[in-house]
Amino acid sequence: MVTKFLKFIKNNLPYLIIVSIVLGLIFGYFSKPTFLKSYVSIVLFLMVYPMMINLKFSDVLKSFNNIRPLIMSIVINFIISPILVFLLGKIFFVNEPMLLVGIILIGLIPTSGMTASWTGLAKGNLQLSLVMISVNLLLSVLMIPIYMKLFLGEVVTVKTMVIVNSLLKVVIVPLILGVFTRSLIIKVFGIEKYNQMKPNFSGVSSLGVLIIVFIAMALKSKTIINQLDLVALSIVPLVIFYVLIVTISHFLGKKFLKDKDGISLVYATTMRNLTIALGLSLSSFGGSLAVFLIAIGYVVQLPVAAFYMKLVTQEV
Repeated sequence: MVTKFLKFIKNNLPYLIIVSIVLGLIFGYFSKPTFLKSYVSIVLFLMVYPMMINLKFSDVLKSFNNIRPLIMSIVINFIISPILVFLLGKIFFVNEPMLLVGIILIGLIPTSGMTASWTGLAKGNLQLSLVMISVNLLLSVLMIPIYMKLFLGEVVTVKTMVIVNSLLKVVIVPLILGVFTRSLIIKVFGIEKYNQMKPNFSGVSSLGVLIIVFIAMALKSKTIINQLDLVALSIVPLVIFYVLIVTISHFLGKKFLKDKDGISLVYATTMRNLTIALGLSLSSFGGSLAVFLIAIGYVVQLPVAAFYMKLVTQEV
């Protein structure tokens, strides 16, 4: 029964995400959803940890030898993406400087806890994905102040510990526990039993994705619903950005990388760390429109990720 339920969630994830978005908006609008903030860390762990159980730690270390996709992710995340969001911001947000700040923050902070989850769900190279997450997030510490000054004429204060804590919570701790859990399962139950259990881990991760979408939408629902004109203004450049990044990454991956590495590249460049972006915008600009735009990013990013997963898994 549980296995069928998890399989249903995984197979219908793109559609269930839309349902989760709608339910989150409704719940947040007619209630006080602030209590949900306390569950974010738990749900992120629920989303990432199951994927890590399928991981061999030795393979993660070997992925550092696979330098081409790593370099490609850095080029896309720190050259193509920043230029793209700056141009889109200048075109669409010429009279809304705070919206410009928001879209630039989205474009500057790559990879999130969801990067590993989506990569695993889409049958990409999870080991390579983990390396991309770590390297790109660490590089963002250096690149964000430079680009914010270059594009906006002022430096946004970046707290290094935010990045470090994010890495610890969404990558390192789940990775260690996942490797330990995998070894324990194999030791106690054997490799055959582990292989039988393996598909369920993806289902649990999919469930975590749905819950985090619901929470994110609920927390920002009143802002989104009460300013629908800004939603229309915000969503167009965001859609353009995500579609272009997916297209560029997919094309480069198909041309220069193995299929699994190409999937990892797409999610390492498409999934932006909206959580860190929200934190930076809140600490630097308070309750400005930058926060609003980043919240809208969830509406665009998650369905794009889900439908790309559906596309590539159908090709397999």
